[in-house]
Amino acid sequence: MAVPYKAPVKDVIFAYDVLNSYETLQNIDRFKDFSSEIAIPAIEECAKFAEEVLAPINSIGDSEGAIFNNGEVKMPPGYKDAYEKFKKAGWASMSLPTEIGGGGMPYTLSGGTLEVLCAANMSFVLGPGLSIGAISGINFNASKEQKDKYLPKLVSGEWTGTMNLSEPQSGSDLNHITTKAEPQSDGTFKLTGTKIWIGSGEHDLSENIIHLVLARLSGAPEGTKGISMFIVPKILINEDGSLGARNNVNCISIEEKLGIHGSPTCVMEYNESIGYLVGEENRGLHYMFTTINEARIRAGGHGLACTIGALQGAAQYARDRVQGRPVGMSKEDAKNSTIIDHADVRRMLMTMKSYSDAMRYMMYDSQMMLDLSYFAEDELKDFGEERCGLLTPIGKSWISDLSVELTSTAIQVYGGMGYVEETGIAQYFRDARIAPIYAGTNGIQALDLLFRKIPLDGGNAVSKLFGEMQSTVSEIEKLENFNHLSNTLKFHINELKNVTESITGLLIDGELADASGSATPFLKMFGQVLGGHYMGKALVKAHEKFTESNDEFYKDKITLSKFYLEQLLPLASGYIDAIKSGNEDLFKIKSNNF
Repeated sequence: MAVPYKAPVKDVIFAYDVLNSYETLQNIDRFKDFSSEIAIPAIEECAKFAEEVLAPINSIGDSEGAIFNNGEVKMPPGYKDAYEKFKKAGWASMSLPTEIGGGGMPYTLSGGTLEVLCAANMSFVLGPGLSIGAISGINFNASKEQKDKYLPKLVSGEWTGTMNLSEPQSGSDLNHITTKAEPQSDGTFKLTGTKIWIGSGEHDLSENIIHLVLARLSGAPEGTKGISMFIVPKILINEDGSLGARNNVNCISIEEKLGIHGSPTCVMEYNESIGYLVGEENRGLHYMFTTINEARIRAGGHGLACTIGALQGAAQYARDRVQGRPVGMSKEDAKNSTIIDHADVRRMLMTMKSYSDAMRYMMYDSQMMLDLSYFAEDELKDFGEERCGLLTPIGKSWISDLSVELTSTAIQVYGGMGYVEETGIAQYFRDARIAPIYAGTNGIQALDLLFRKIPLDGGNAVSKLFGEMQSTVSEIEKLENFNHLSNTLKFHINELKNVTESITGLLIDGELADASGSATPFLKMFGQVLGGHYMGKALVKAHEKFTESNDEFYKDKITLSKFYLEQLLPLASGYIDAIKSGNEDLFKIKSNNF
């Protein structure tokens, strides 16, 4: 039996303290009253919902999955009732702006709710998450008439939304999409084409589904410069806002997948389907990036959530499982011992728990940068846009890659029982595996970091981040008995700076191919060191809190930071030779010889 999920409320709230979230967000007018008095009750209520409503149907969604029959998709048992409760509670709209009917809370707060809800049931949360992306795509790019027509019921959850990008011949590379849009005399367009990998493209949870679809107008420029974005409803909307005729939008199949079985991944067919142009012609990819970037940040959140669920299961199993006598323990003491007393099991659990803290801080910080980029003004807004741009590919990739590794580690803690489905632990591994793939594979994120984000503002964006990382070192140096940790962090920050300067030199010299071969190990190193920065910040905050309260929770946070900085951060240096080797060896073997 799977271990019942218990939301880590105290960990979530501590993360906001580590990031100085309240002080930062209070610089934005709409969030000037945001405080722990608001955040804590919200997270506690979210935890209750996750534990009581979503977690009990998680394994049901995994075992029974969404069912496709004659163009319709039936969601797993319990999902429809859960969605009605989810919608009524307002979890879908909590962090959307009040001017479009949302709760007006910061996106930063939704970092915590995303983790909690998704850890309870990732498959369920994927659908509403896509709706939030569609809402942002419309809110930031559509006309007032379109906003008034679609946003109220999308925000309320009465309707859901999707993103339609990929096609059978064109996955992440959208240059070759062929879905066409033909203008009509009434100002509408008729779209024809096939889209694949459309999460929640069809289901029975809401009365309508609003698709954002990328398509190409006749005569449009080739490549991504000729892509436009369209709103294509499953059911057309009458002038008075009521539902009208069924649009010719059809789900023709759903994918059989490794994981997230409760989330239907659809093949959608558009056959002269009526659509409405968003914004200007040929700017569709630009508009869609609003939703894509949010999806990338959420992908990191999904990875974090799977890790937390897997950690809880592994820790409980280790506390319960009697197996062997730990090295150095007497036979008498070993009678009451379980595998959590074995050093190797402890190492696995410490690795999972320490990494999960670093992942949480990084993901929440990315959410906070969204708040700054969307709602701040002047220099603070510019800072948010730059920092969000820099953090997004790192957070998406580093966290999601780690989630696959760490959920696999959780299976290892279980030993043979981890490979047996009845324990429930394998679901986290299978569900986590999608996160490194969707919203742009992690290899694409590495290229994005290297070629687009490191050069931001002439390199000043990454220099500011390095400056903040050095400030963390200075804060640790003020603490007694932690100089060895500040020295370790300082050393690895300097190594990362040197590698960044070296790889930037390749870009300046036009050695783009060599640089591309180094992109993935560079991102992995960057993530590992950035994780050290966050764990350093956590160390400082936990030390402060422990001094005030003598609470064991904060003592444990100090230990977790120490473990990361001593035992996980040094792994960053192992990427240096791979980064410097470029791509020469990558292409020495002929493709047919693999």
